[in-house]
Amino acid sequence: MNKHFNLLTVVLLFFFSSSVMATEEGRKVSQMYAQFRMLYDKGDDSAFYQHAHAFEEFLKSTNDWKSYYKTKTNEGFYDLRHHHLQRAIQTAQALDAEVRKNNAVDYYYLTSALTGNIYRACHDTRRAEEYFVQALDEVDDRDPKFTMVTLRDLAQLLSIRNPSLALEYATQAEELAEERKDIDHLSQAKAVKIYVELMNGDKENFEQTYREYEQLRQQGDTAFNHQYDKLVEIARLTFDGAYQKAIDKLKEGNVNVDSSQVAVCIYHLAGDTDNRYKAVKRRFAETDSLFNIVRNANFDQLSTELTLMKSREEASENRKTVKRLTNWIMVIIVVFLIIYIMGRRRLMRIIWDKNKKLKSALLLAEESSRMKTAFINNMSHEIRTPLNAIGGFSSLLCQPGVDLKDEEKKDMQERIAYNVDLITTIVGEVLELSTSESENGQRPDSELSDVAVNDQCRKFLHSVAEHSNERVEKRFTTNVADGFTVRTHPSTVNRILTHVFENAEKFTEEGHIELRCEYDKAARRVRLIVEDTGVGIRPEDRDRIFDLFEKAADNFKEGIGLGLPICRRLASSIGGEITLDPDYTSGCRFILSIPMRK
Repeated sequence: MNKHFNLLTVVLLFFFSSSVMATEEGRKVSQMYAQFRMLYDKGDDSAFYQHAHAFEEFLKSTNDWKSYYKTKTNEGFYDLRHHHLQRAIQTAQALDAEVRKNNAVDYYYLTSALTGNIYRACHDTRRAEEYFVQALDEVDDRDPKFTMVTLRDLAQLLSIRNPSLALEYATQAEELAEERKDIDHLSQAKAVKIYVELMNGDKENFEQTYREYEQLRQQGDTAFNHQYDKLVEIARLTFDGAYQKAIDKLKEGNVNVDSSQVAVCIYHLAGDTDNRYKAVKRRFAETDSLFNIVRNANFDQLSTELTLMKSREEASENRKTVKRLTNWIMVIIVVFLIIYIMGRRRLMRIIWDKNKKLKSALLLAEESSRMKTAFINNMSHEIRTPLNAIGGFSSLLCQPGVDLKDEEKKDMQERIAYNVDLITTIVGEVLELSTSESENGQRPDSELSDVAVNDQCRKFLHSVAEHSNERVEKRFTTNVADGFTVRTHPSTVNRILTHVFENAEKFTEEGHIELRCEYDKAARRVRLIVEDTGVGIRPEDRDRIFDLFEKAADNFKEGIGLGLPICRRLASSIGGEITLDPDYTSGCRFILSIPMRK
């Protein structure tokens, strides 16, 4: 077990040593690290802890938190190596407290790994597995070498309890080492796989792993780690049936795994029940001995701690009276502060509510001012143009001495009539907007009537066909029978269609304008669709076309941008809606959806 701690410690110490910089401060760190490593191997508790704490304080003073956390972790491994279990727990707790206090999320995995090794020292494999897995989740991709070591630890930990999962962990360590071309960790990962296969008597997979291990060793790479060579040789002898030779080789020691567990496995594969029984007894004896060492060490330490606690209790007894008075004063202060804070929060809430209402009123006022300005600007521009035309033509007609042909007079008369109609339309739209705003809700049910939608649409199309552009075809299609009726407000539907058709005529030079009637049975809605082949509306303008005074298609066309907003309000007043179809790109397609009523 100590060998596992030594292995993980060497890896952590290697990480630490590689991060030291070649500066004056770096040289001091190197010197202190060398002393730390020497004392770690020597095992002098007093000297080690004194130097470790001085080293840790120096690293904290230089803000080298990475080295500090790893040194603190190694202190915990030293505790475990010398069976100071209680101290190891305290070291782990102190490390965890500092990591969390500094919000050093990247180093949580060190605490988890140390805690896992503490549970492994207590032979609590399930809790040890939990913390090792947690450490792997926390380290992520930041520390690949730590990840490989932890994967191998899990493989050894689960080699008997869950061999398939143990083999999976060893394989992950192997794949990561191959990906990084790390011969050191790759050789160790393959050796751990051989250990797992030996513990489970898996000769078939062992043969493949053994060949890979030997091929890697024969490459002669200096990075190859030979610490498991004796274990691999023992496995080879065992699977070759040379059980006694395997046992003799095992007795030489230095296999870097639990030798008593390996002995039990060899006797089991040999079918030697007597020696297997004796090996199991020896393993229980060793485990019991280990528990006694840990227990005695902990009892000595706990006795010392109890003495210290007694002196602390005696020293603190004199302060209890003062603390009681202080506590009462603090309670009174806290109650006062609570009452003050609650009253202040209530007052602030009232102020916030007032401010919120004032901000809302300000926004409404600003929006109203903006709308007013936009309305005046639009109206002054749109009305001034036709009025200028009417005034100019009227002045020309009334000017004495001007001799005009009948065709010229007729053309002027038509232009005057067109501009008068334009002014009438603008004023009508303003009045209609005002009416829709004043109604502010649903149309009364008393105005409902049954409408034969096909007849209604044909009549509407006939009424607008008289002043149509000859290059634009106007047509009507339907997928409902001529007797199909819908209960709605026919006048409101006509007003909506009129606005939409006027828009379509205004922006369509050639092609077609189609009025289509469809019935959506699933939604129980009738849809009147107006589709044209005009200029269309840009995608970025589609969300604002139903806003007041917006003219997204062409700002130079007549109109003040009220038609579509009026349509939306009218559609809402009869329980329907009007939308623009974004999927149609050959012009515009507006869809008026009318609900079916009983």
